[in-house]
Amino acid sequence: MIDSLIFGEVSYKIDGFDVSLLTEKLYKSCKVISLYTKNDSLYLTTSGRFEKKVLRLCESSDCVCEITERRGAVFTLRKYFKRFGFAVGAIVAAALIFFLSNTVMKIEVTGVDDENVIREIRSILKDEGLYAGAYIPSLNYFSLANKLFASSDNVAWASIGNIGSVVYVNVSTPSLKPQTAENKRIPCDIVASRDAVIVNAEVLVGQLDVLIGDAVYKGQKLVSGRIERREGYPKFYHSYARITGRYGESVTIEQKYVEEALLPADVFYRKSLNIFELEIPLPGDVLKSSAEYSVKSSTTPIRLFGIELPLSVTVREYTELCEDVKSYSTAEAFRLLYERLENYEKEILDGVTVVDRKIEEISGDDGVALKIDYVLEGEIGVPSEIYIK
Repeated sequence: MIDSLIFGEVSYKIDGFDVSLLTEKLYKSCKVISLYTKNDSLYLTTSGRFEKKVLRLCESSDCVCEITERRGAVFTLRKYFKRFGFAVGAIVAAALIFFLSNTVMKIEVTGVDDENVIREIRSILKDEGLYAGAYIPSLNYFSLANKLFASSDNVAWASIGNIGSVVYVNVSTPSLKPQTAENKRIPCDIVASRDAVIVNAEVLVGQLDVLIGDAVYKGQKLVSGRIERREGYPKFYHSYARITGRYGESVTIEQKYVEEALLPADVFYRKSLNIFELEIPLPGDVLKSSAEYSVKSSTTPIRLFGIELPLSVTVREYTELCEDVKSYSTAEAFRLLYERLENYEKEILDGVTVVDRKIEEISGDDGVALKIDYVLEGEIGVPSEIYIK
């Protein structure tokens, strides 16, 4: 039975003057599955591995042998093996399946939404050998997770594994990083970040060294983390306090009457085929080598039966920027300055109270300017470590 499964079965029709003399030779030389006579013909079925021997015995006995049937998988496959193209295709398909099954096709980073952090994680992993196209059996996920944790301040915990050809990187990024928690235990004072007059002080930990209304200079100690105990020896703390100071600040912003600007003009498109990390340029518009462009890009993955392949097409839009000269009147220039001033106060002075401001308008031959003198109130205390001998 096993012999037939491996080598298949071959059936013969044998004719001759005296086939009975051949019967005994066949029984002795071959593994006979069935043997019978019908209408002066001998019908024989043997394992496929005795085919050549049966043919030689028939030829030596002056008998005519006709193969009537071949059965078994070995004979079916033999037909295709004779076809060179099919054989090569089968080998290439097998090699491709093996390659793709053991190659990283995609890396999914979960647990974080910040694109900058994701790019940092991908960059660190790429330096350590994990990227699209990497050989999966060569990856050490435990080592990669440890190096990711050690290399990034944005990663407090990491776990890496794969399902098929997709590698999943699970990370945790707490709002308080490990070093921040450690710094909480380091003794420190609080010092002034600028010259100011103290208008308010809220001390949670530490000893206030200044009074409300005192004028302090940059670097002066405001809250001490060293507190003398009744036992006669000092104890050191990590100071916590919010010290509000009033201080002056001057800002000058300028606007020229004539300035050069880059305006969008012609638009060009270029495509590229991405295979893993390899980018192959495709035919597209020709760019001017001397021109300046702003670039936008979008990438579309290629899918097969809903499965995303490690292939994608990137389309880049190049917008040519042409120089343009803009001229402003004095009124228009001042209008632009006041718009910039409004943005400055919304963004730069966010969280700071504007107590007073004086604006001086300055006109010149080339343009105009605003000089603003502020009186501000805001947080001026910053930690300063205490070095204990």
